Amino acid sequence: MLNETMLYKTSVAAPRQRIARISIHDLKDIPIAPPPYRDRPNTEGALLLEMETDDGIIGWATSGYTHPVAIELIEKYLAPRIIEEGVDPFRTDRIPQLFDRHTWERPLGRVLISAMAMIDIACWDIKGKAVGRPVHHLIGGARDRVPVYITHGAAYDGAPVYSREELAAEAAHLVSLGYTHLKNTVGRQAIPDPIDDYHRMAAMREAVGADVKLSMDGNLRMTLPDAVRLCNLCEKLDITFIEEPVHYNEPRNLAHLRSQTSIRVAAAENEHYKARDYLEAGSVDYLQPNINNDGGLTASLRIAAQARAYNVPLSHGNGNGPHNIALHAGVLNGGLVEYHFHKWMTYNALFEEVPQPDKGWLNVSQKPGFGLEPKDGIIKEYKRNN
Repeated sequence: MLNETMLYKTSVAAPRQRIARISIHDLKDIPIAPPPYRDRPNTEGALLLEMETDDGIIGWATSGYTHPVAIELIEKYLAPRIIEEGVDPFRTDRIPQLFDRHTWERPLGRVLISAMAMIDIACWDIKGKAVGRPVHHLIGGARDRVPVYITHGAAYDGAPVYSREELAAEAAHLVSLGYTHLKNTVGRQAIPDPIDDYHRMAAMREAVGADVKLSMDGNLRMTLPDAVRLCNLCEKLDITFIEEPVHYNEPRNLAHLRSQTSIRVAAAENEHYKARDYLEAGSVDYLQPNINNDGGLTASLRIAAQARAYNVPLSHGNGNGPHNIALHAGVLNGGLVEYHFHKWMTYNALFEEVPQPDKGWLNVSQKPGFGLEPKDGIIKEYKRNN
């Protein structure tokens, strides 16, 4: 009865606007600006989804950490069903109903969530363009600028891990550019070493002085004892927050860590189904939905509402900051947006106008939709298998 009532048997009125085309562009070798004092990464790839309505409005979206199999999933299964149904892009809760949880969610899991996130984001881009308003106005319009922090010092493409000296130099350089809050990854060793990480953070603190905010990202790499030890060592460095320090973001372990340190704990990126668990367990000081990974803006708005019920502010991690700005500007409990250096450089390479940090803040685009339009020729030049 549930499936008949809520899914395939649901009756809807004729759409005023229809999704007529969905295309997924797999781009590779896009030149990007490398980090300070490093020559790589200097290229990046991206998945860019293009959605067009029957009246010619085009919405755009990018992926988060999406496996390439999502391309075939969208092209062969999701897009044909959406187009066949003639879905109105304003009815974003209609789209998940087309894909019964027994035949889609259970076997496909996170791949389906990531694919649906791109579709949902493109729909919201179309909504904004159709009514001539920025997306953050459509979801509440709480503010027109958001605070930002810079994630730096992470080695990619096989590059060696940053030394303490390199981290300190890069941090000082970023502060000289006007950035006021920096985050660095801890636990990157083959075996996480809290003492080494403490010295790395201490080198950064000495380099930037007392007035700059510093935070840490554990990337789910540490055991609970290692995370507790690291936080206890780093409390005297005035660390603003630590993000996802323990394996699997286990809610009880995060709650225990919070009880052992004064450093705030942030988690929940990529955790569409765990947000309630974190809130009920008292696991986090900041909840971190990411619209590109957690089912889109629609799903992240539900997470934001849960967090507000517990009086927990939002933060953001895991890249795709330019799209996530809208969530944090739109809702009352929105907060920090991450400027993940090499991922933001990818946005700079892909899109015409991307907000940039200004003295610790990001000004939100006032253009209709998300305000992110691909550069002319970028798809043709860098699409895989041209």
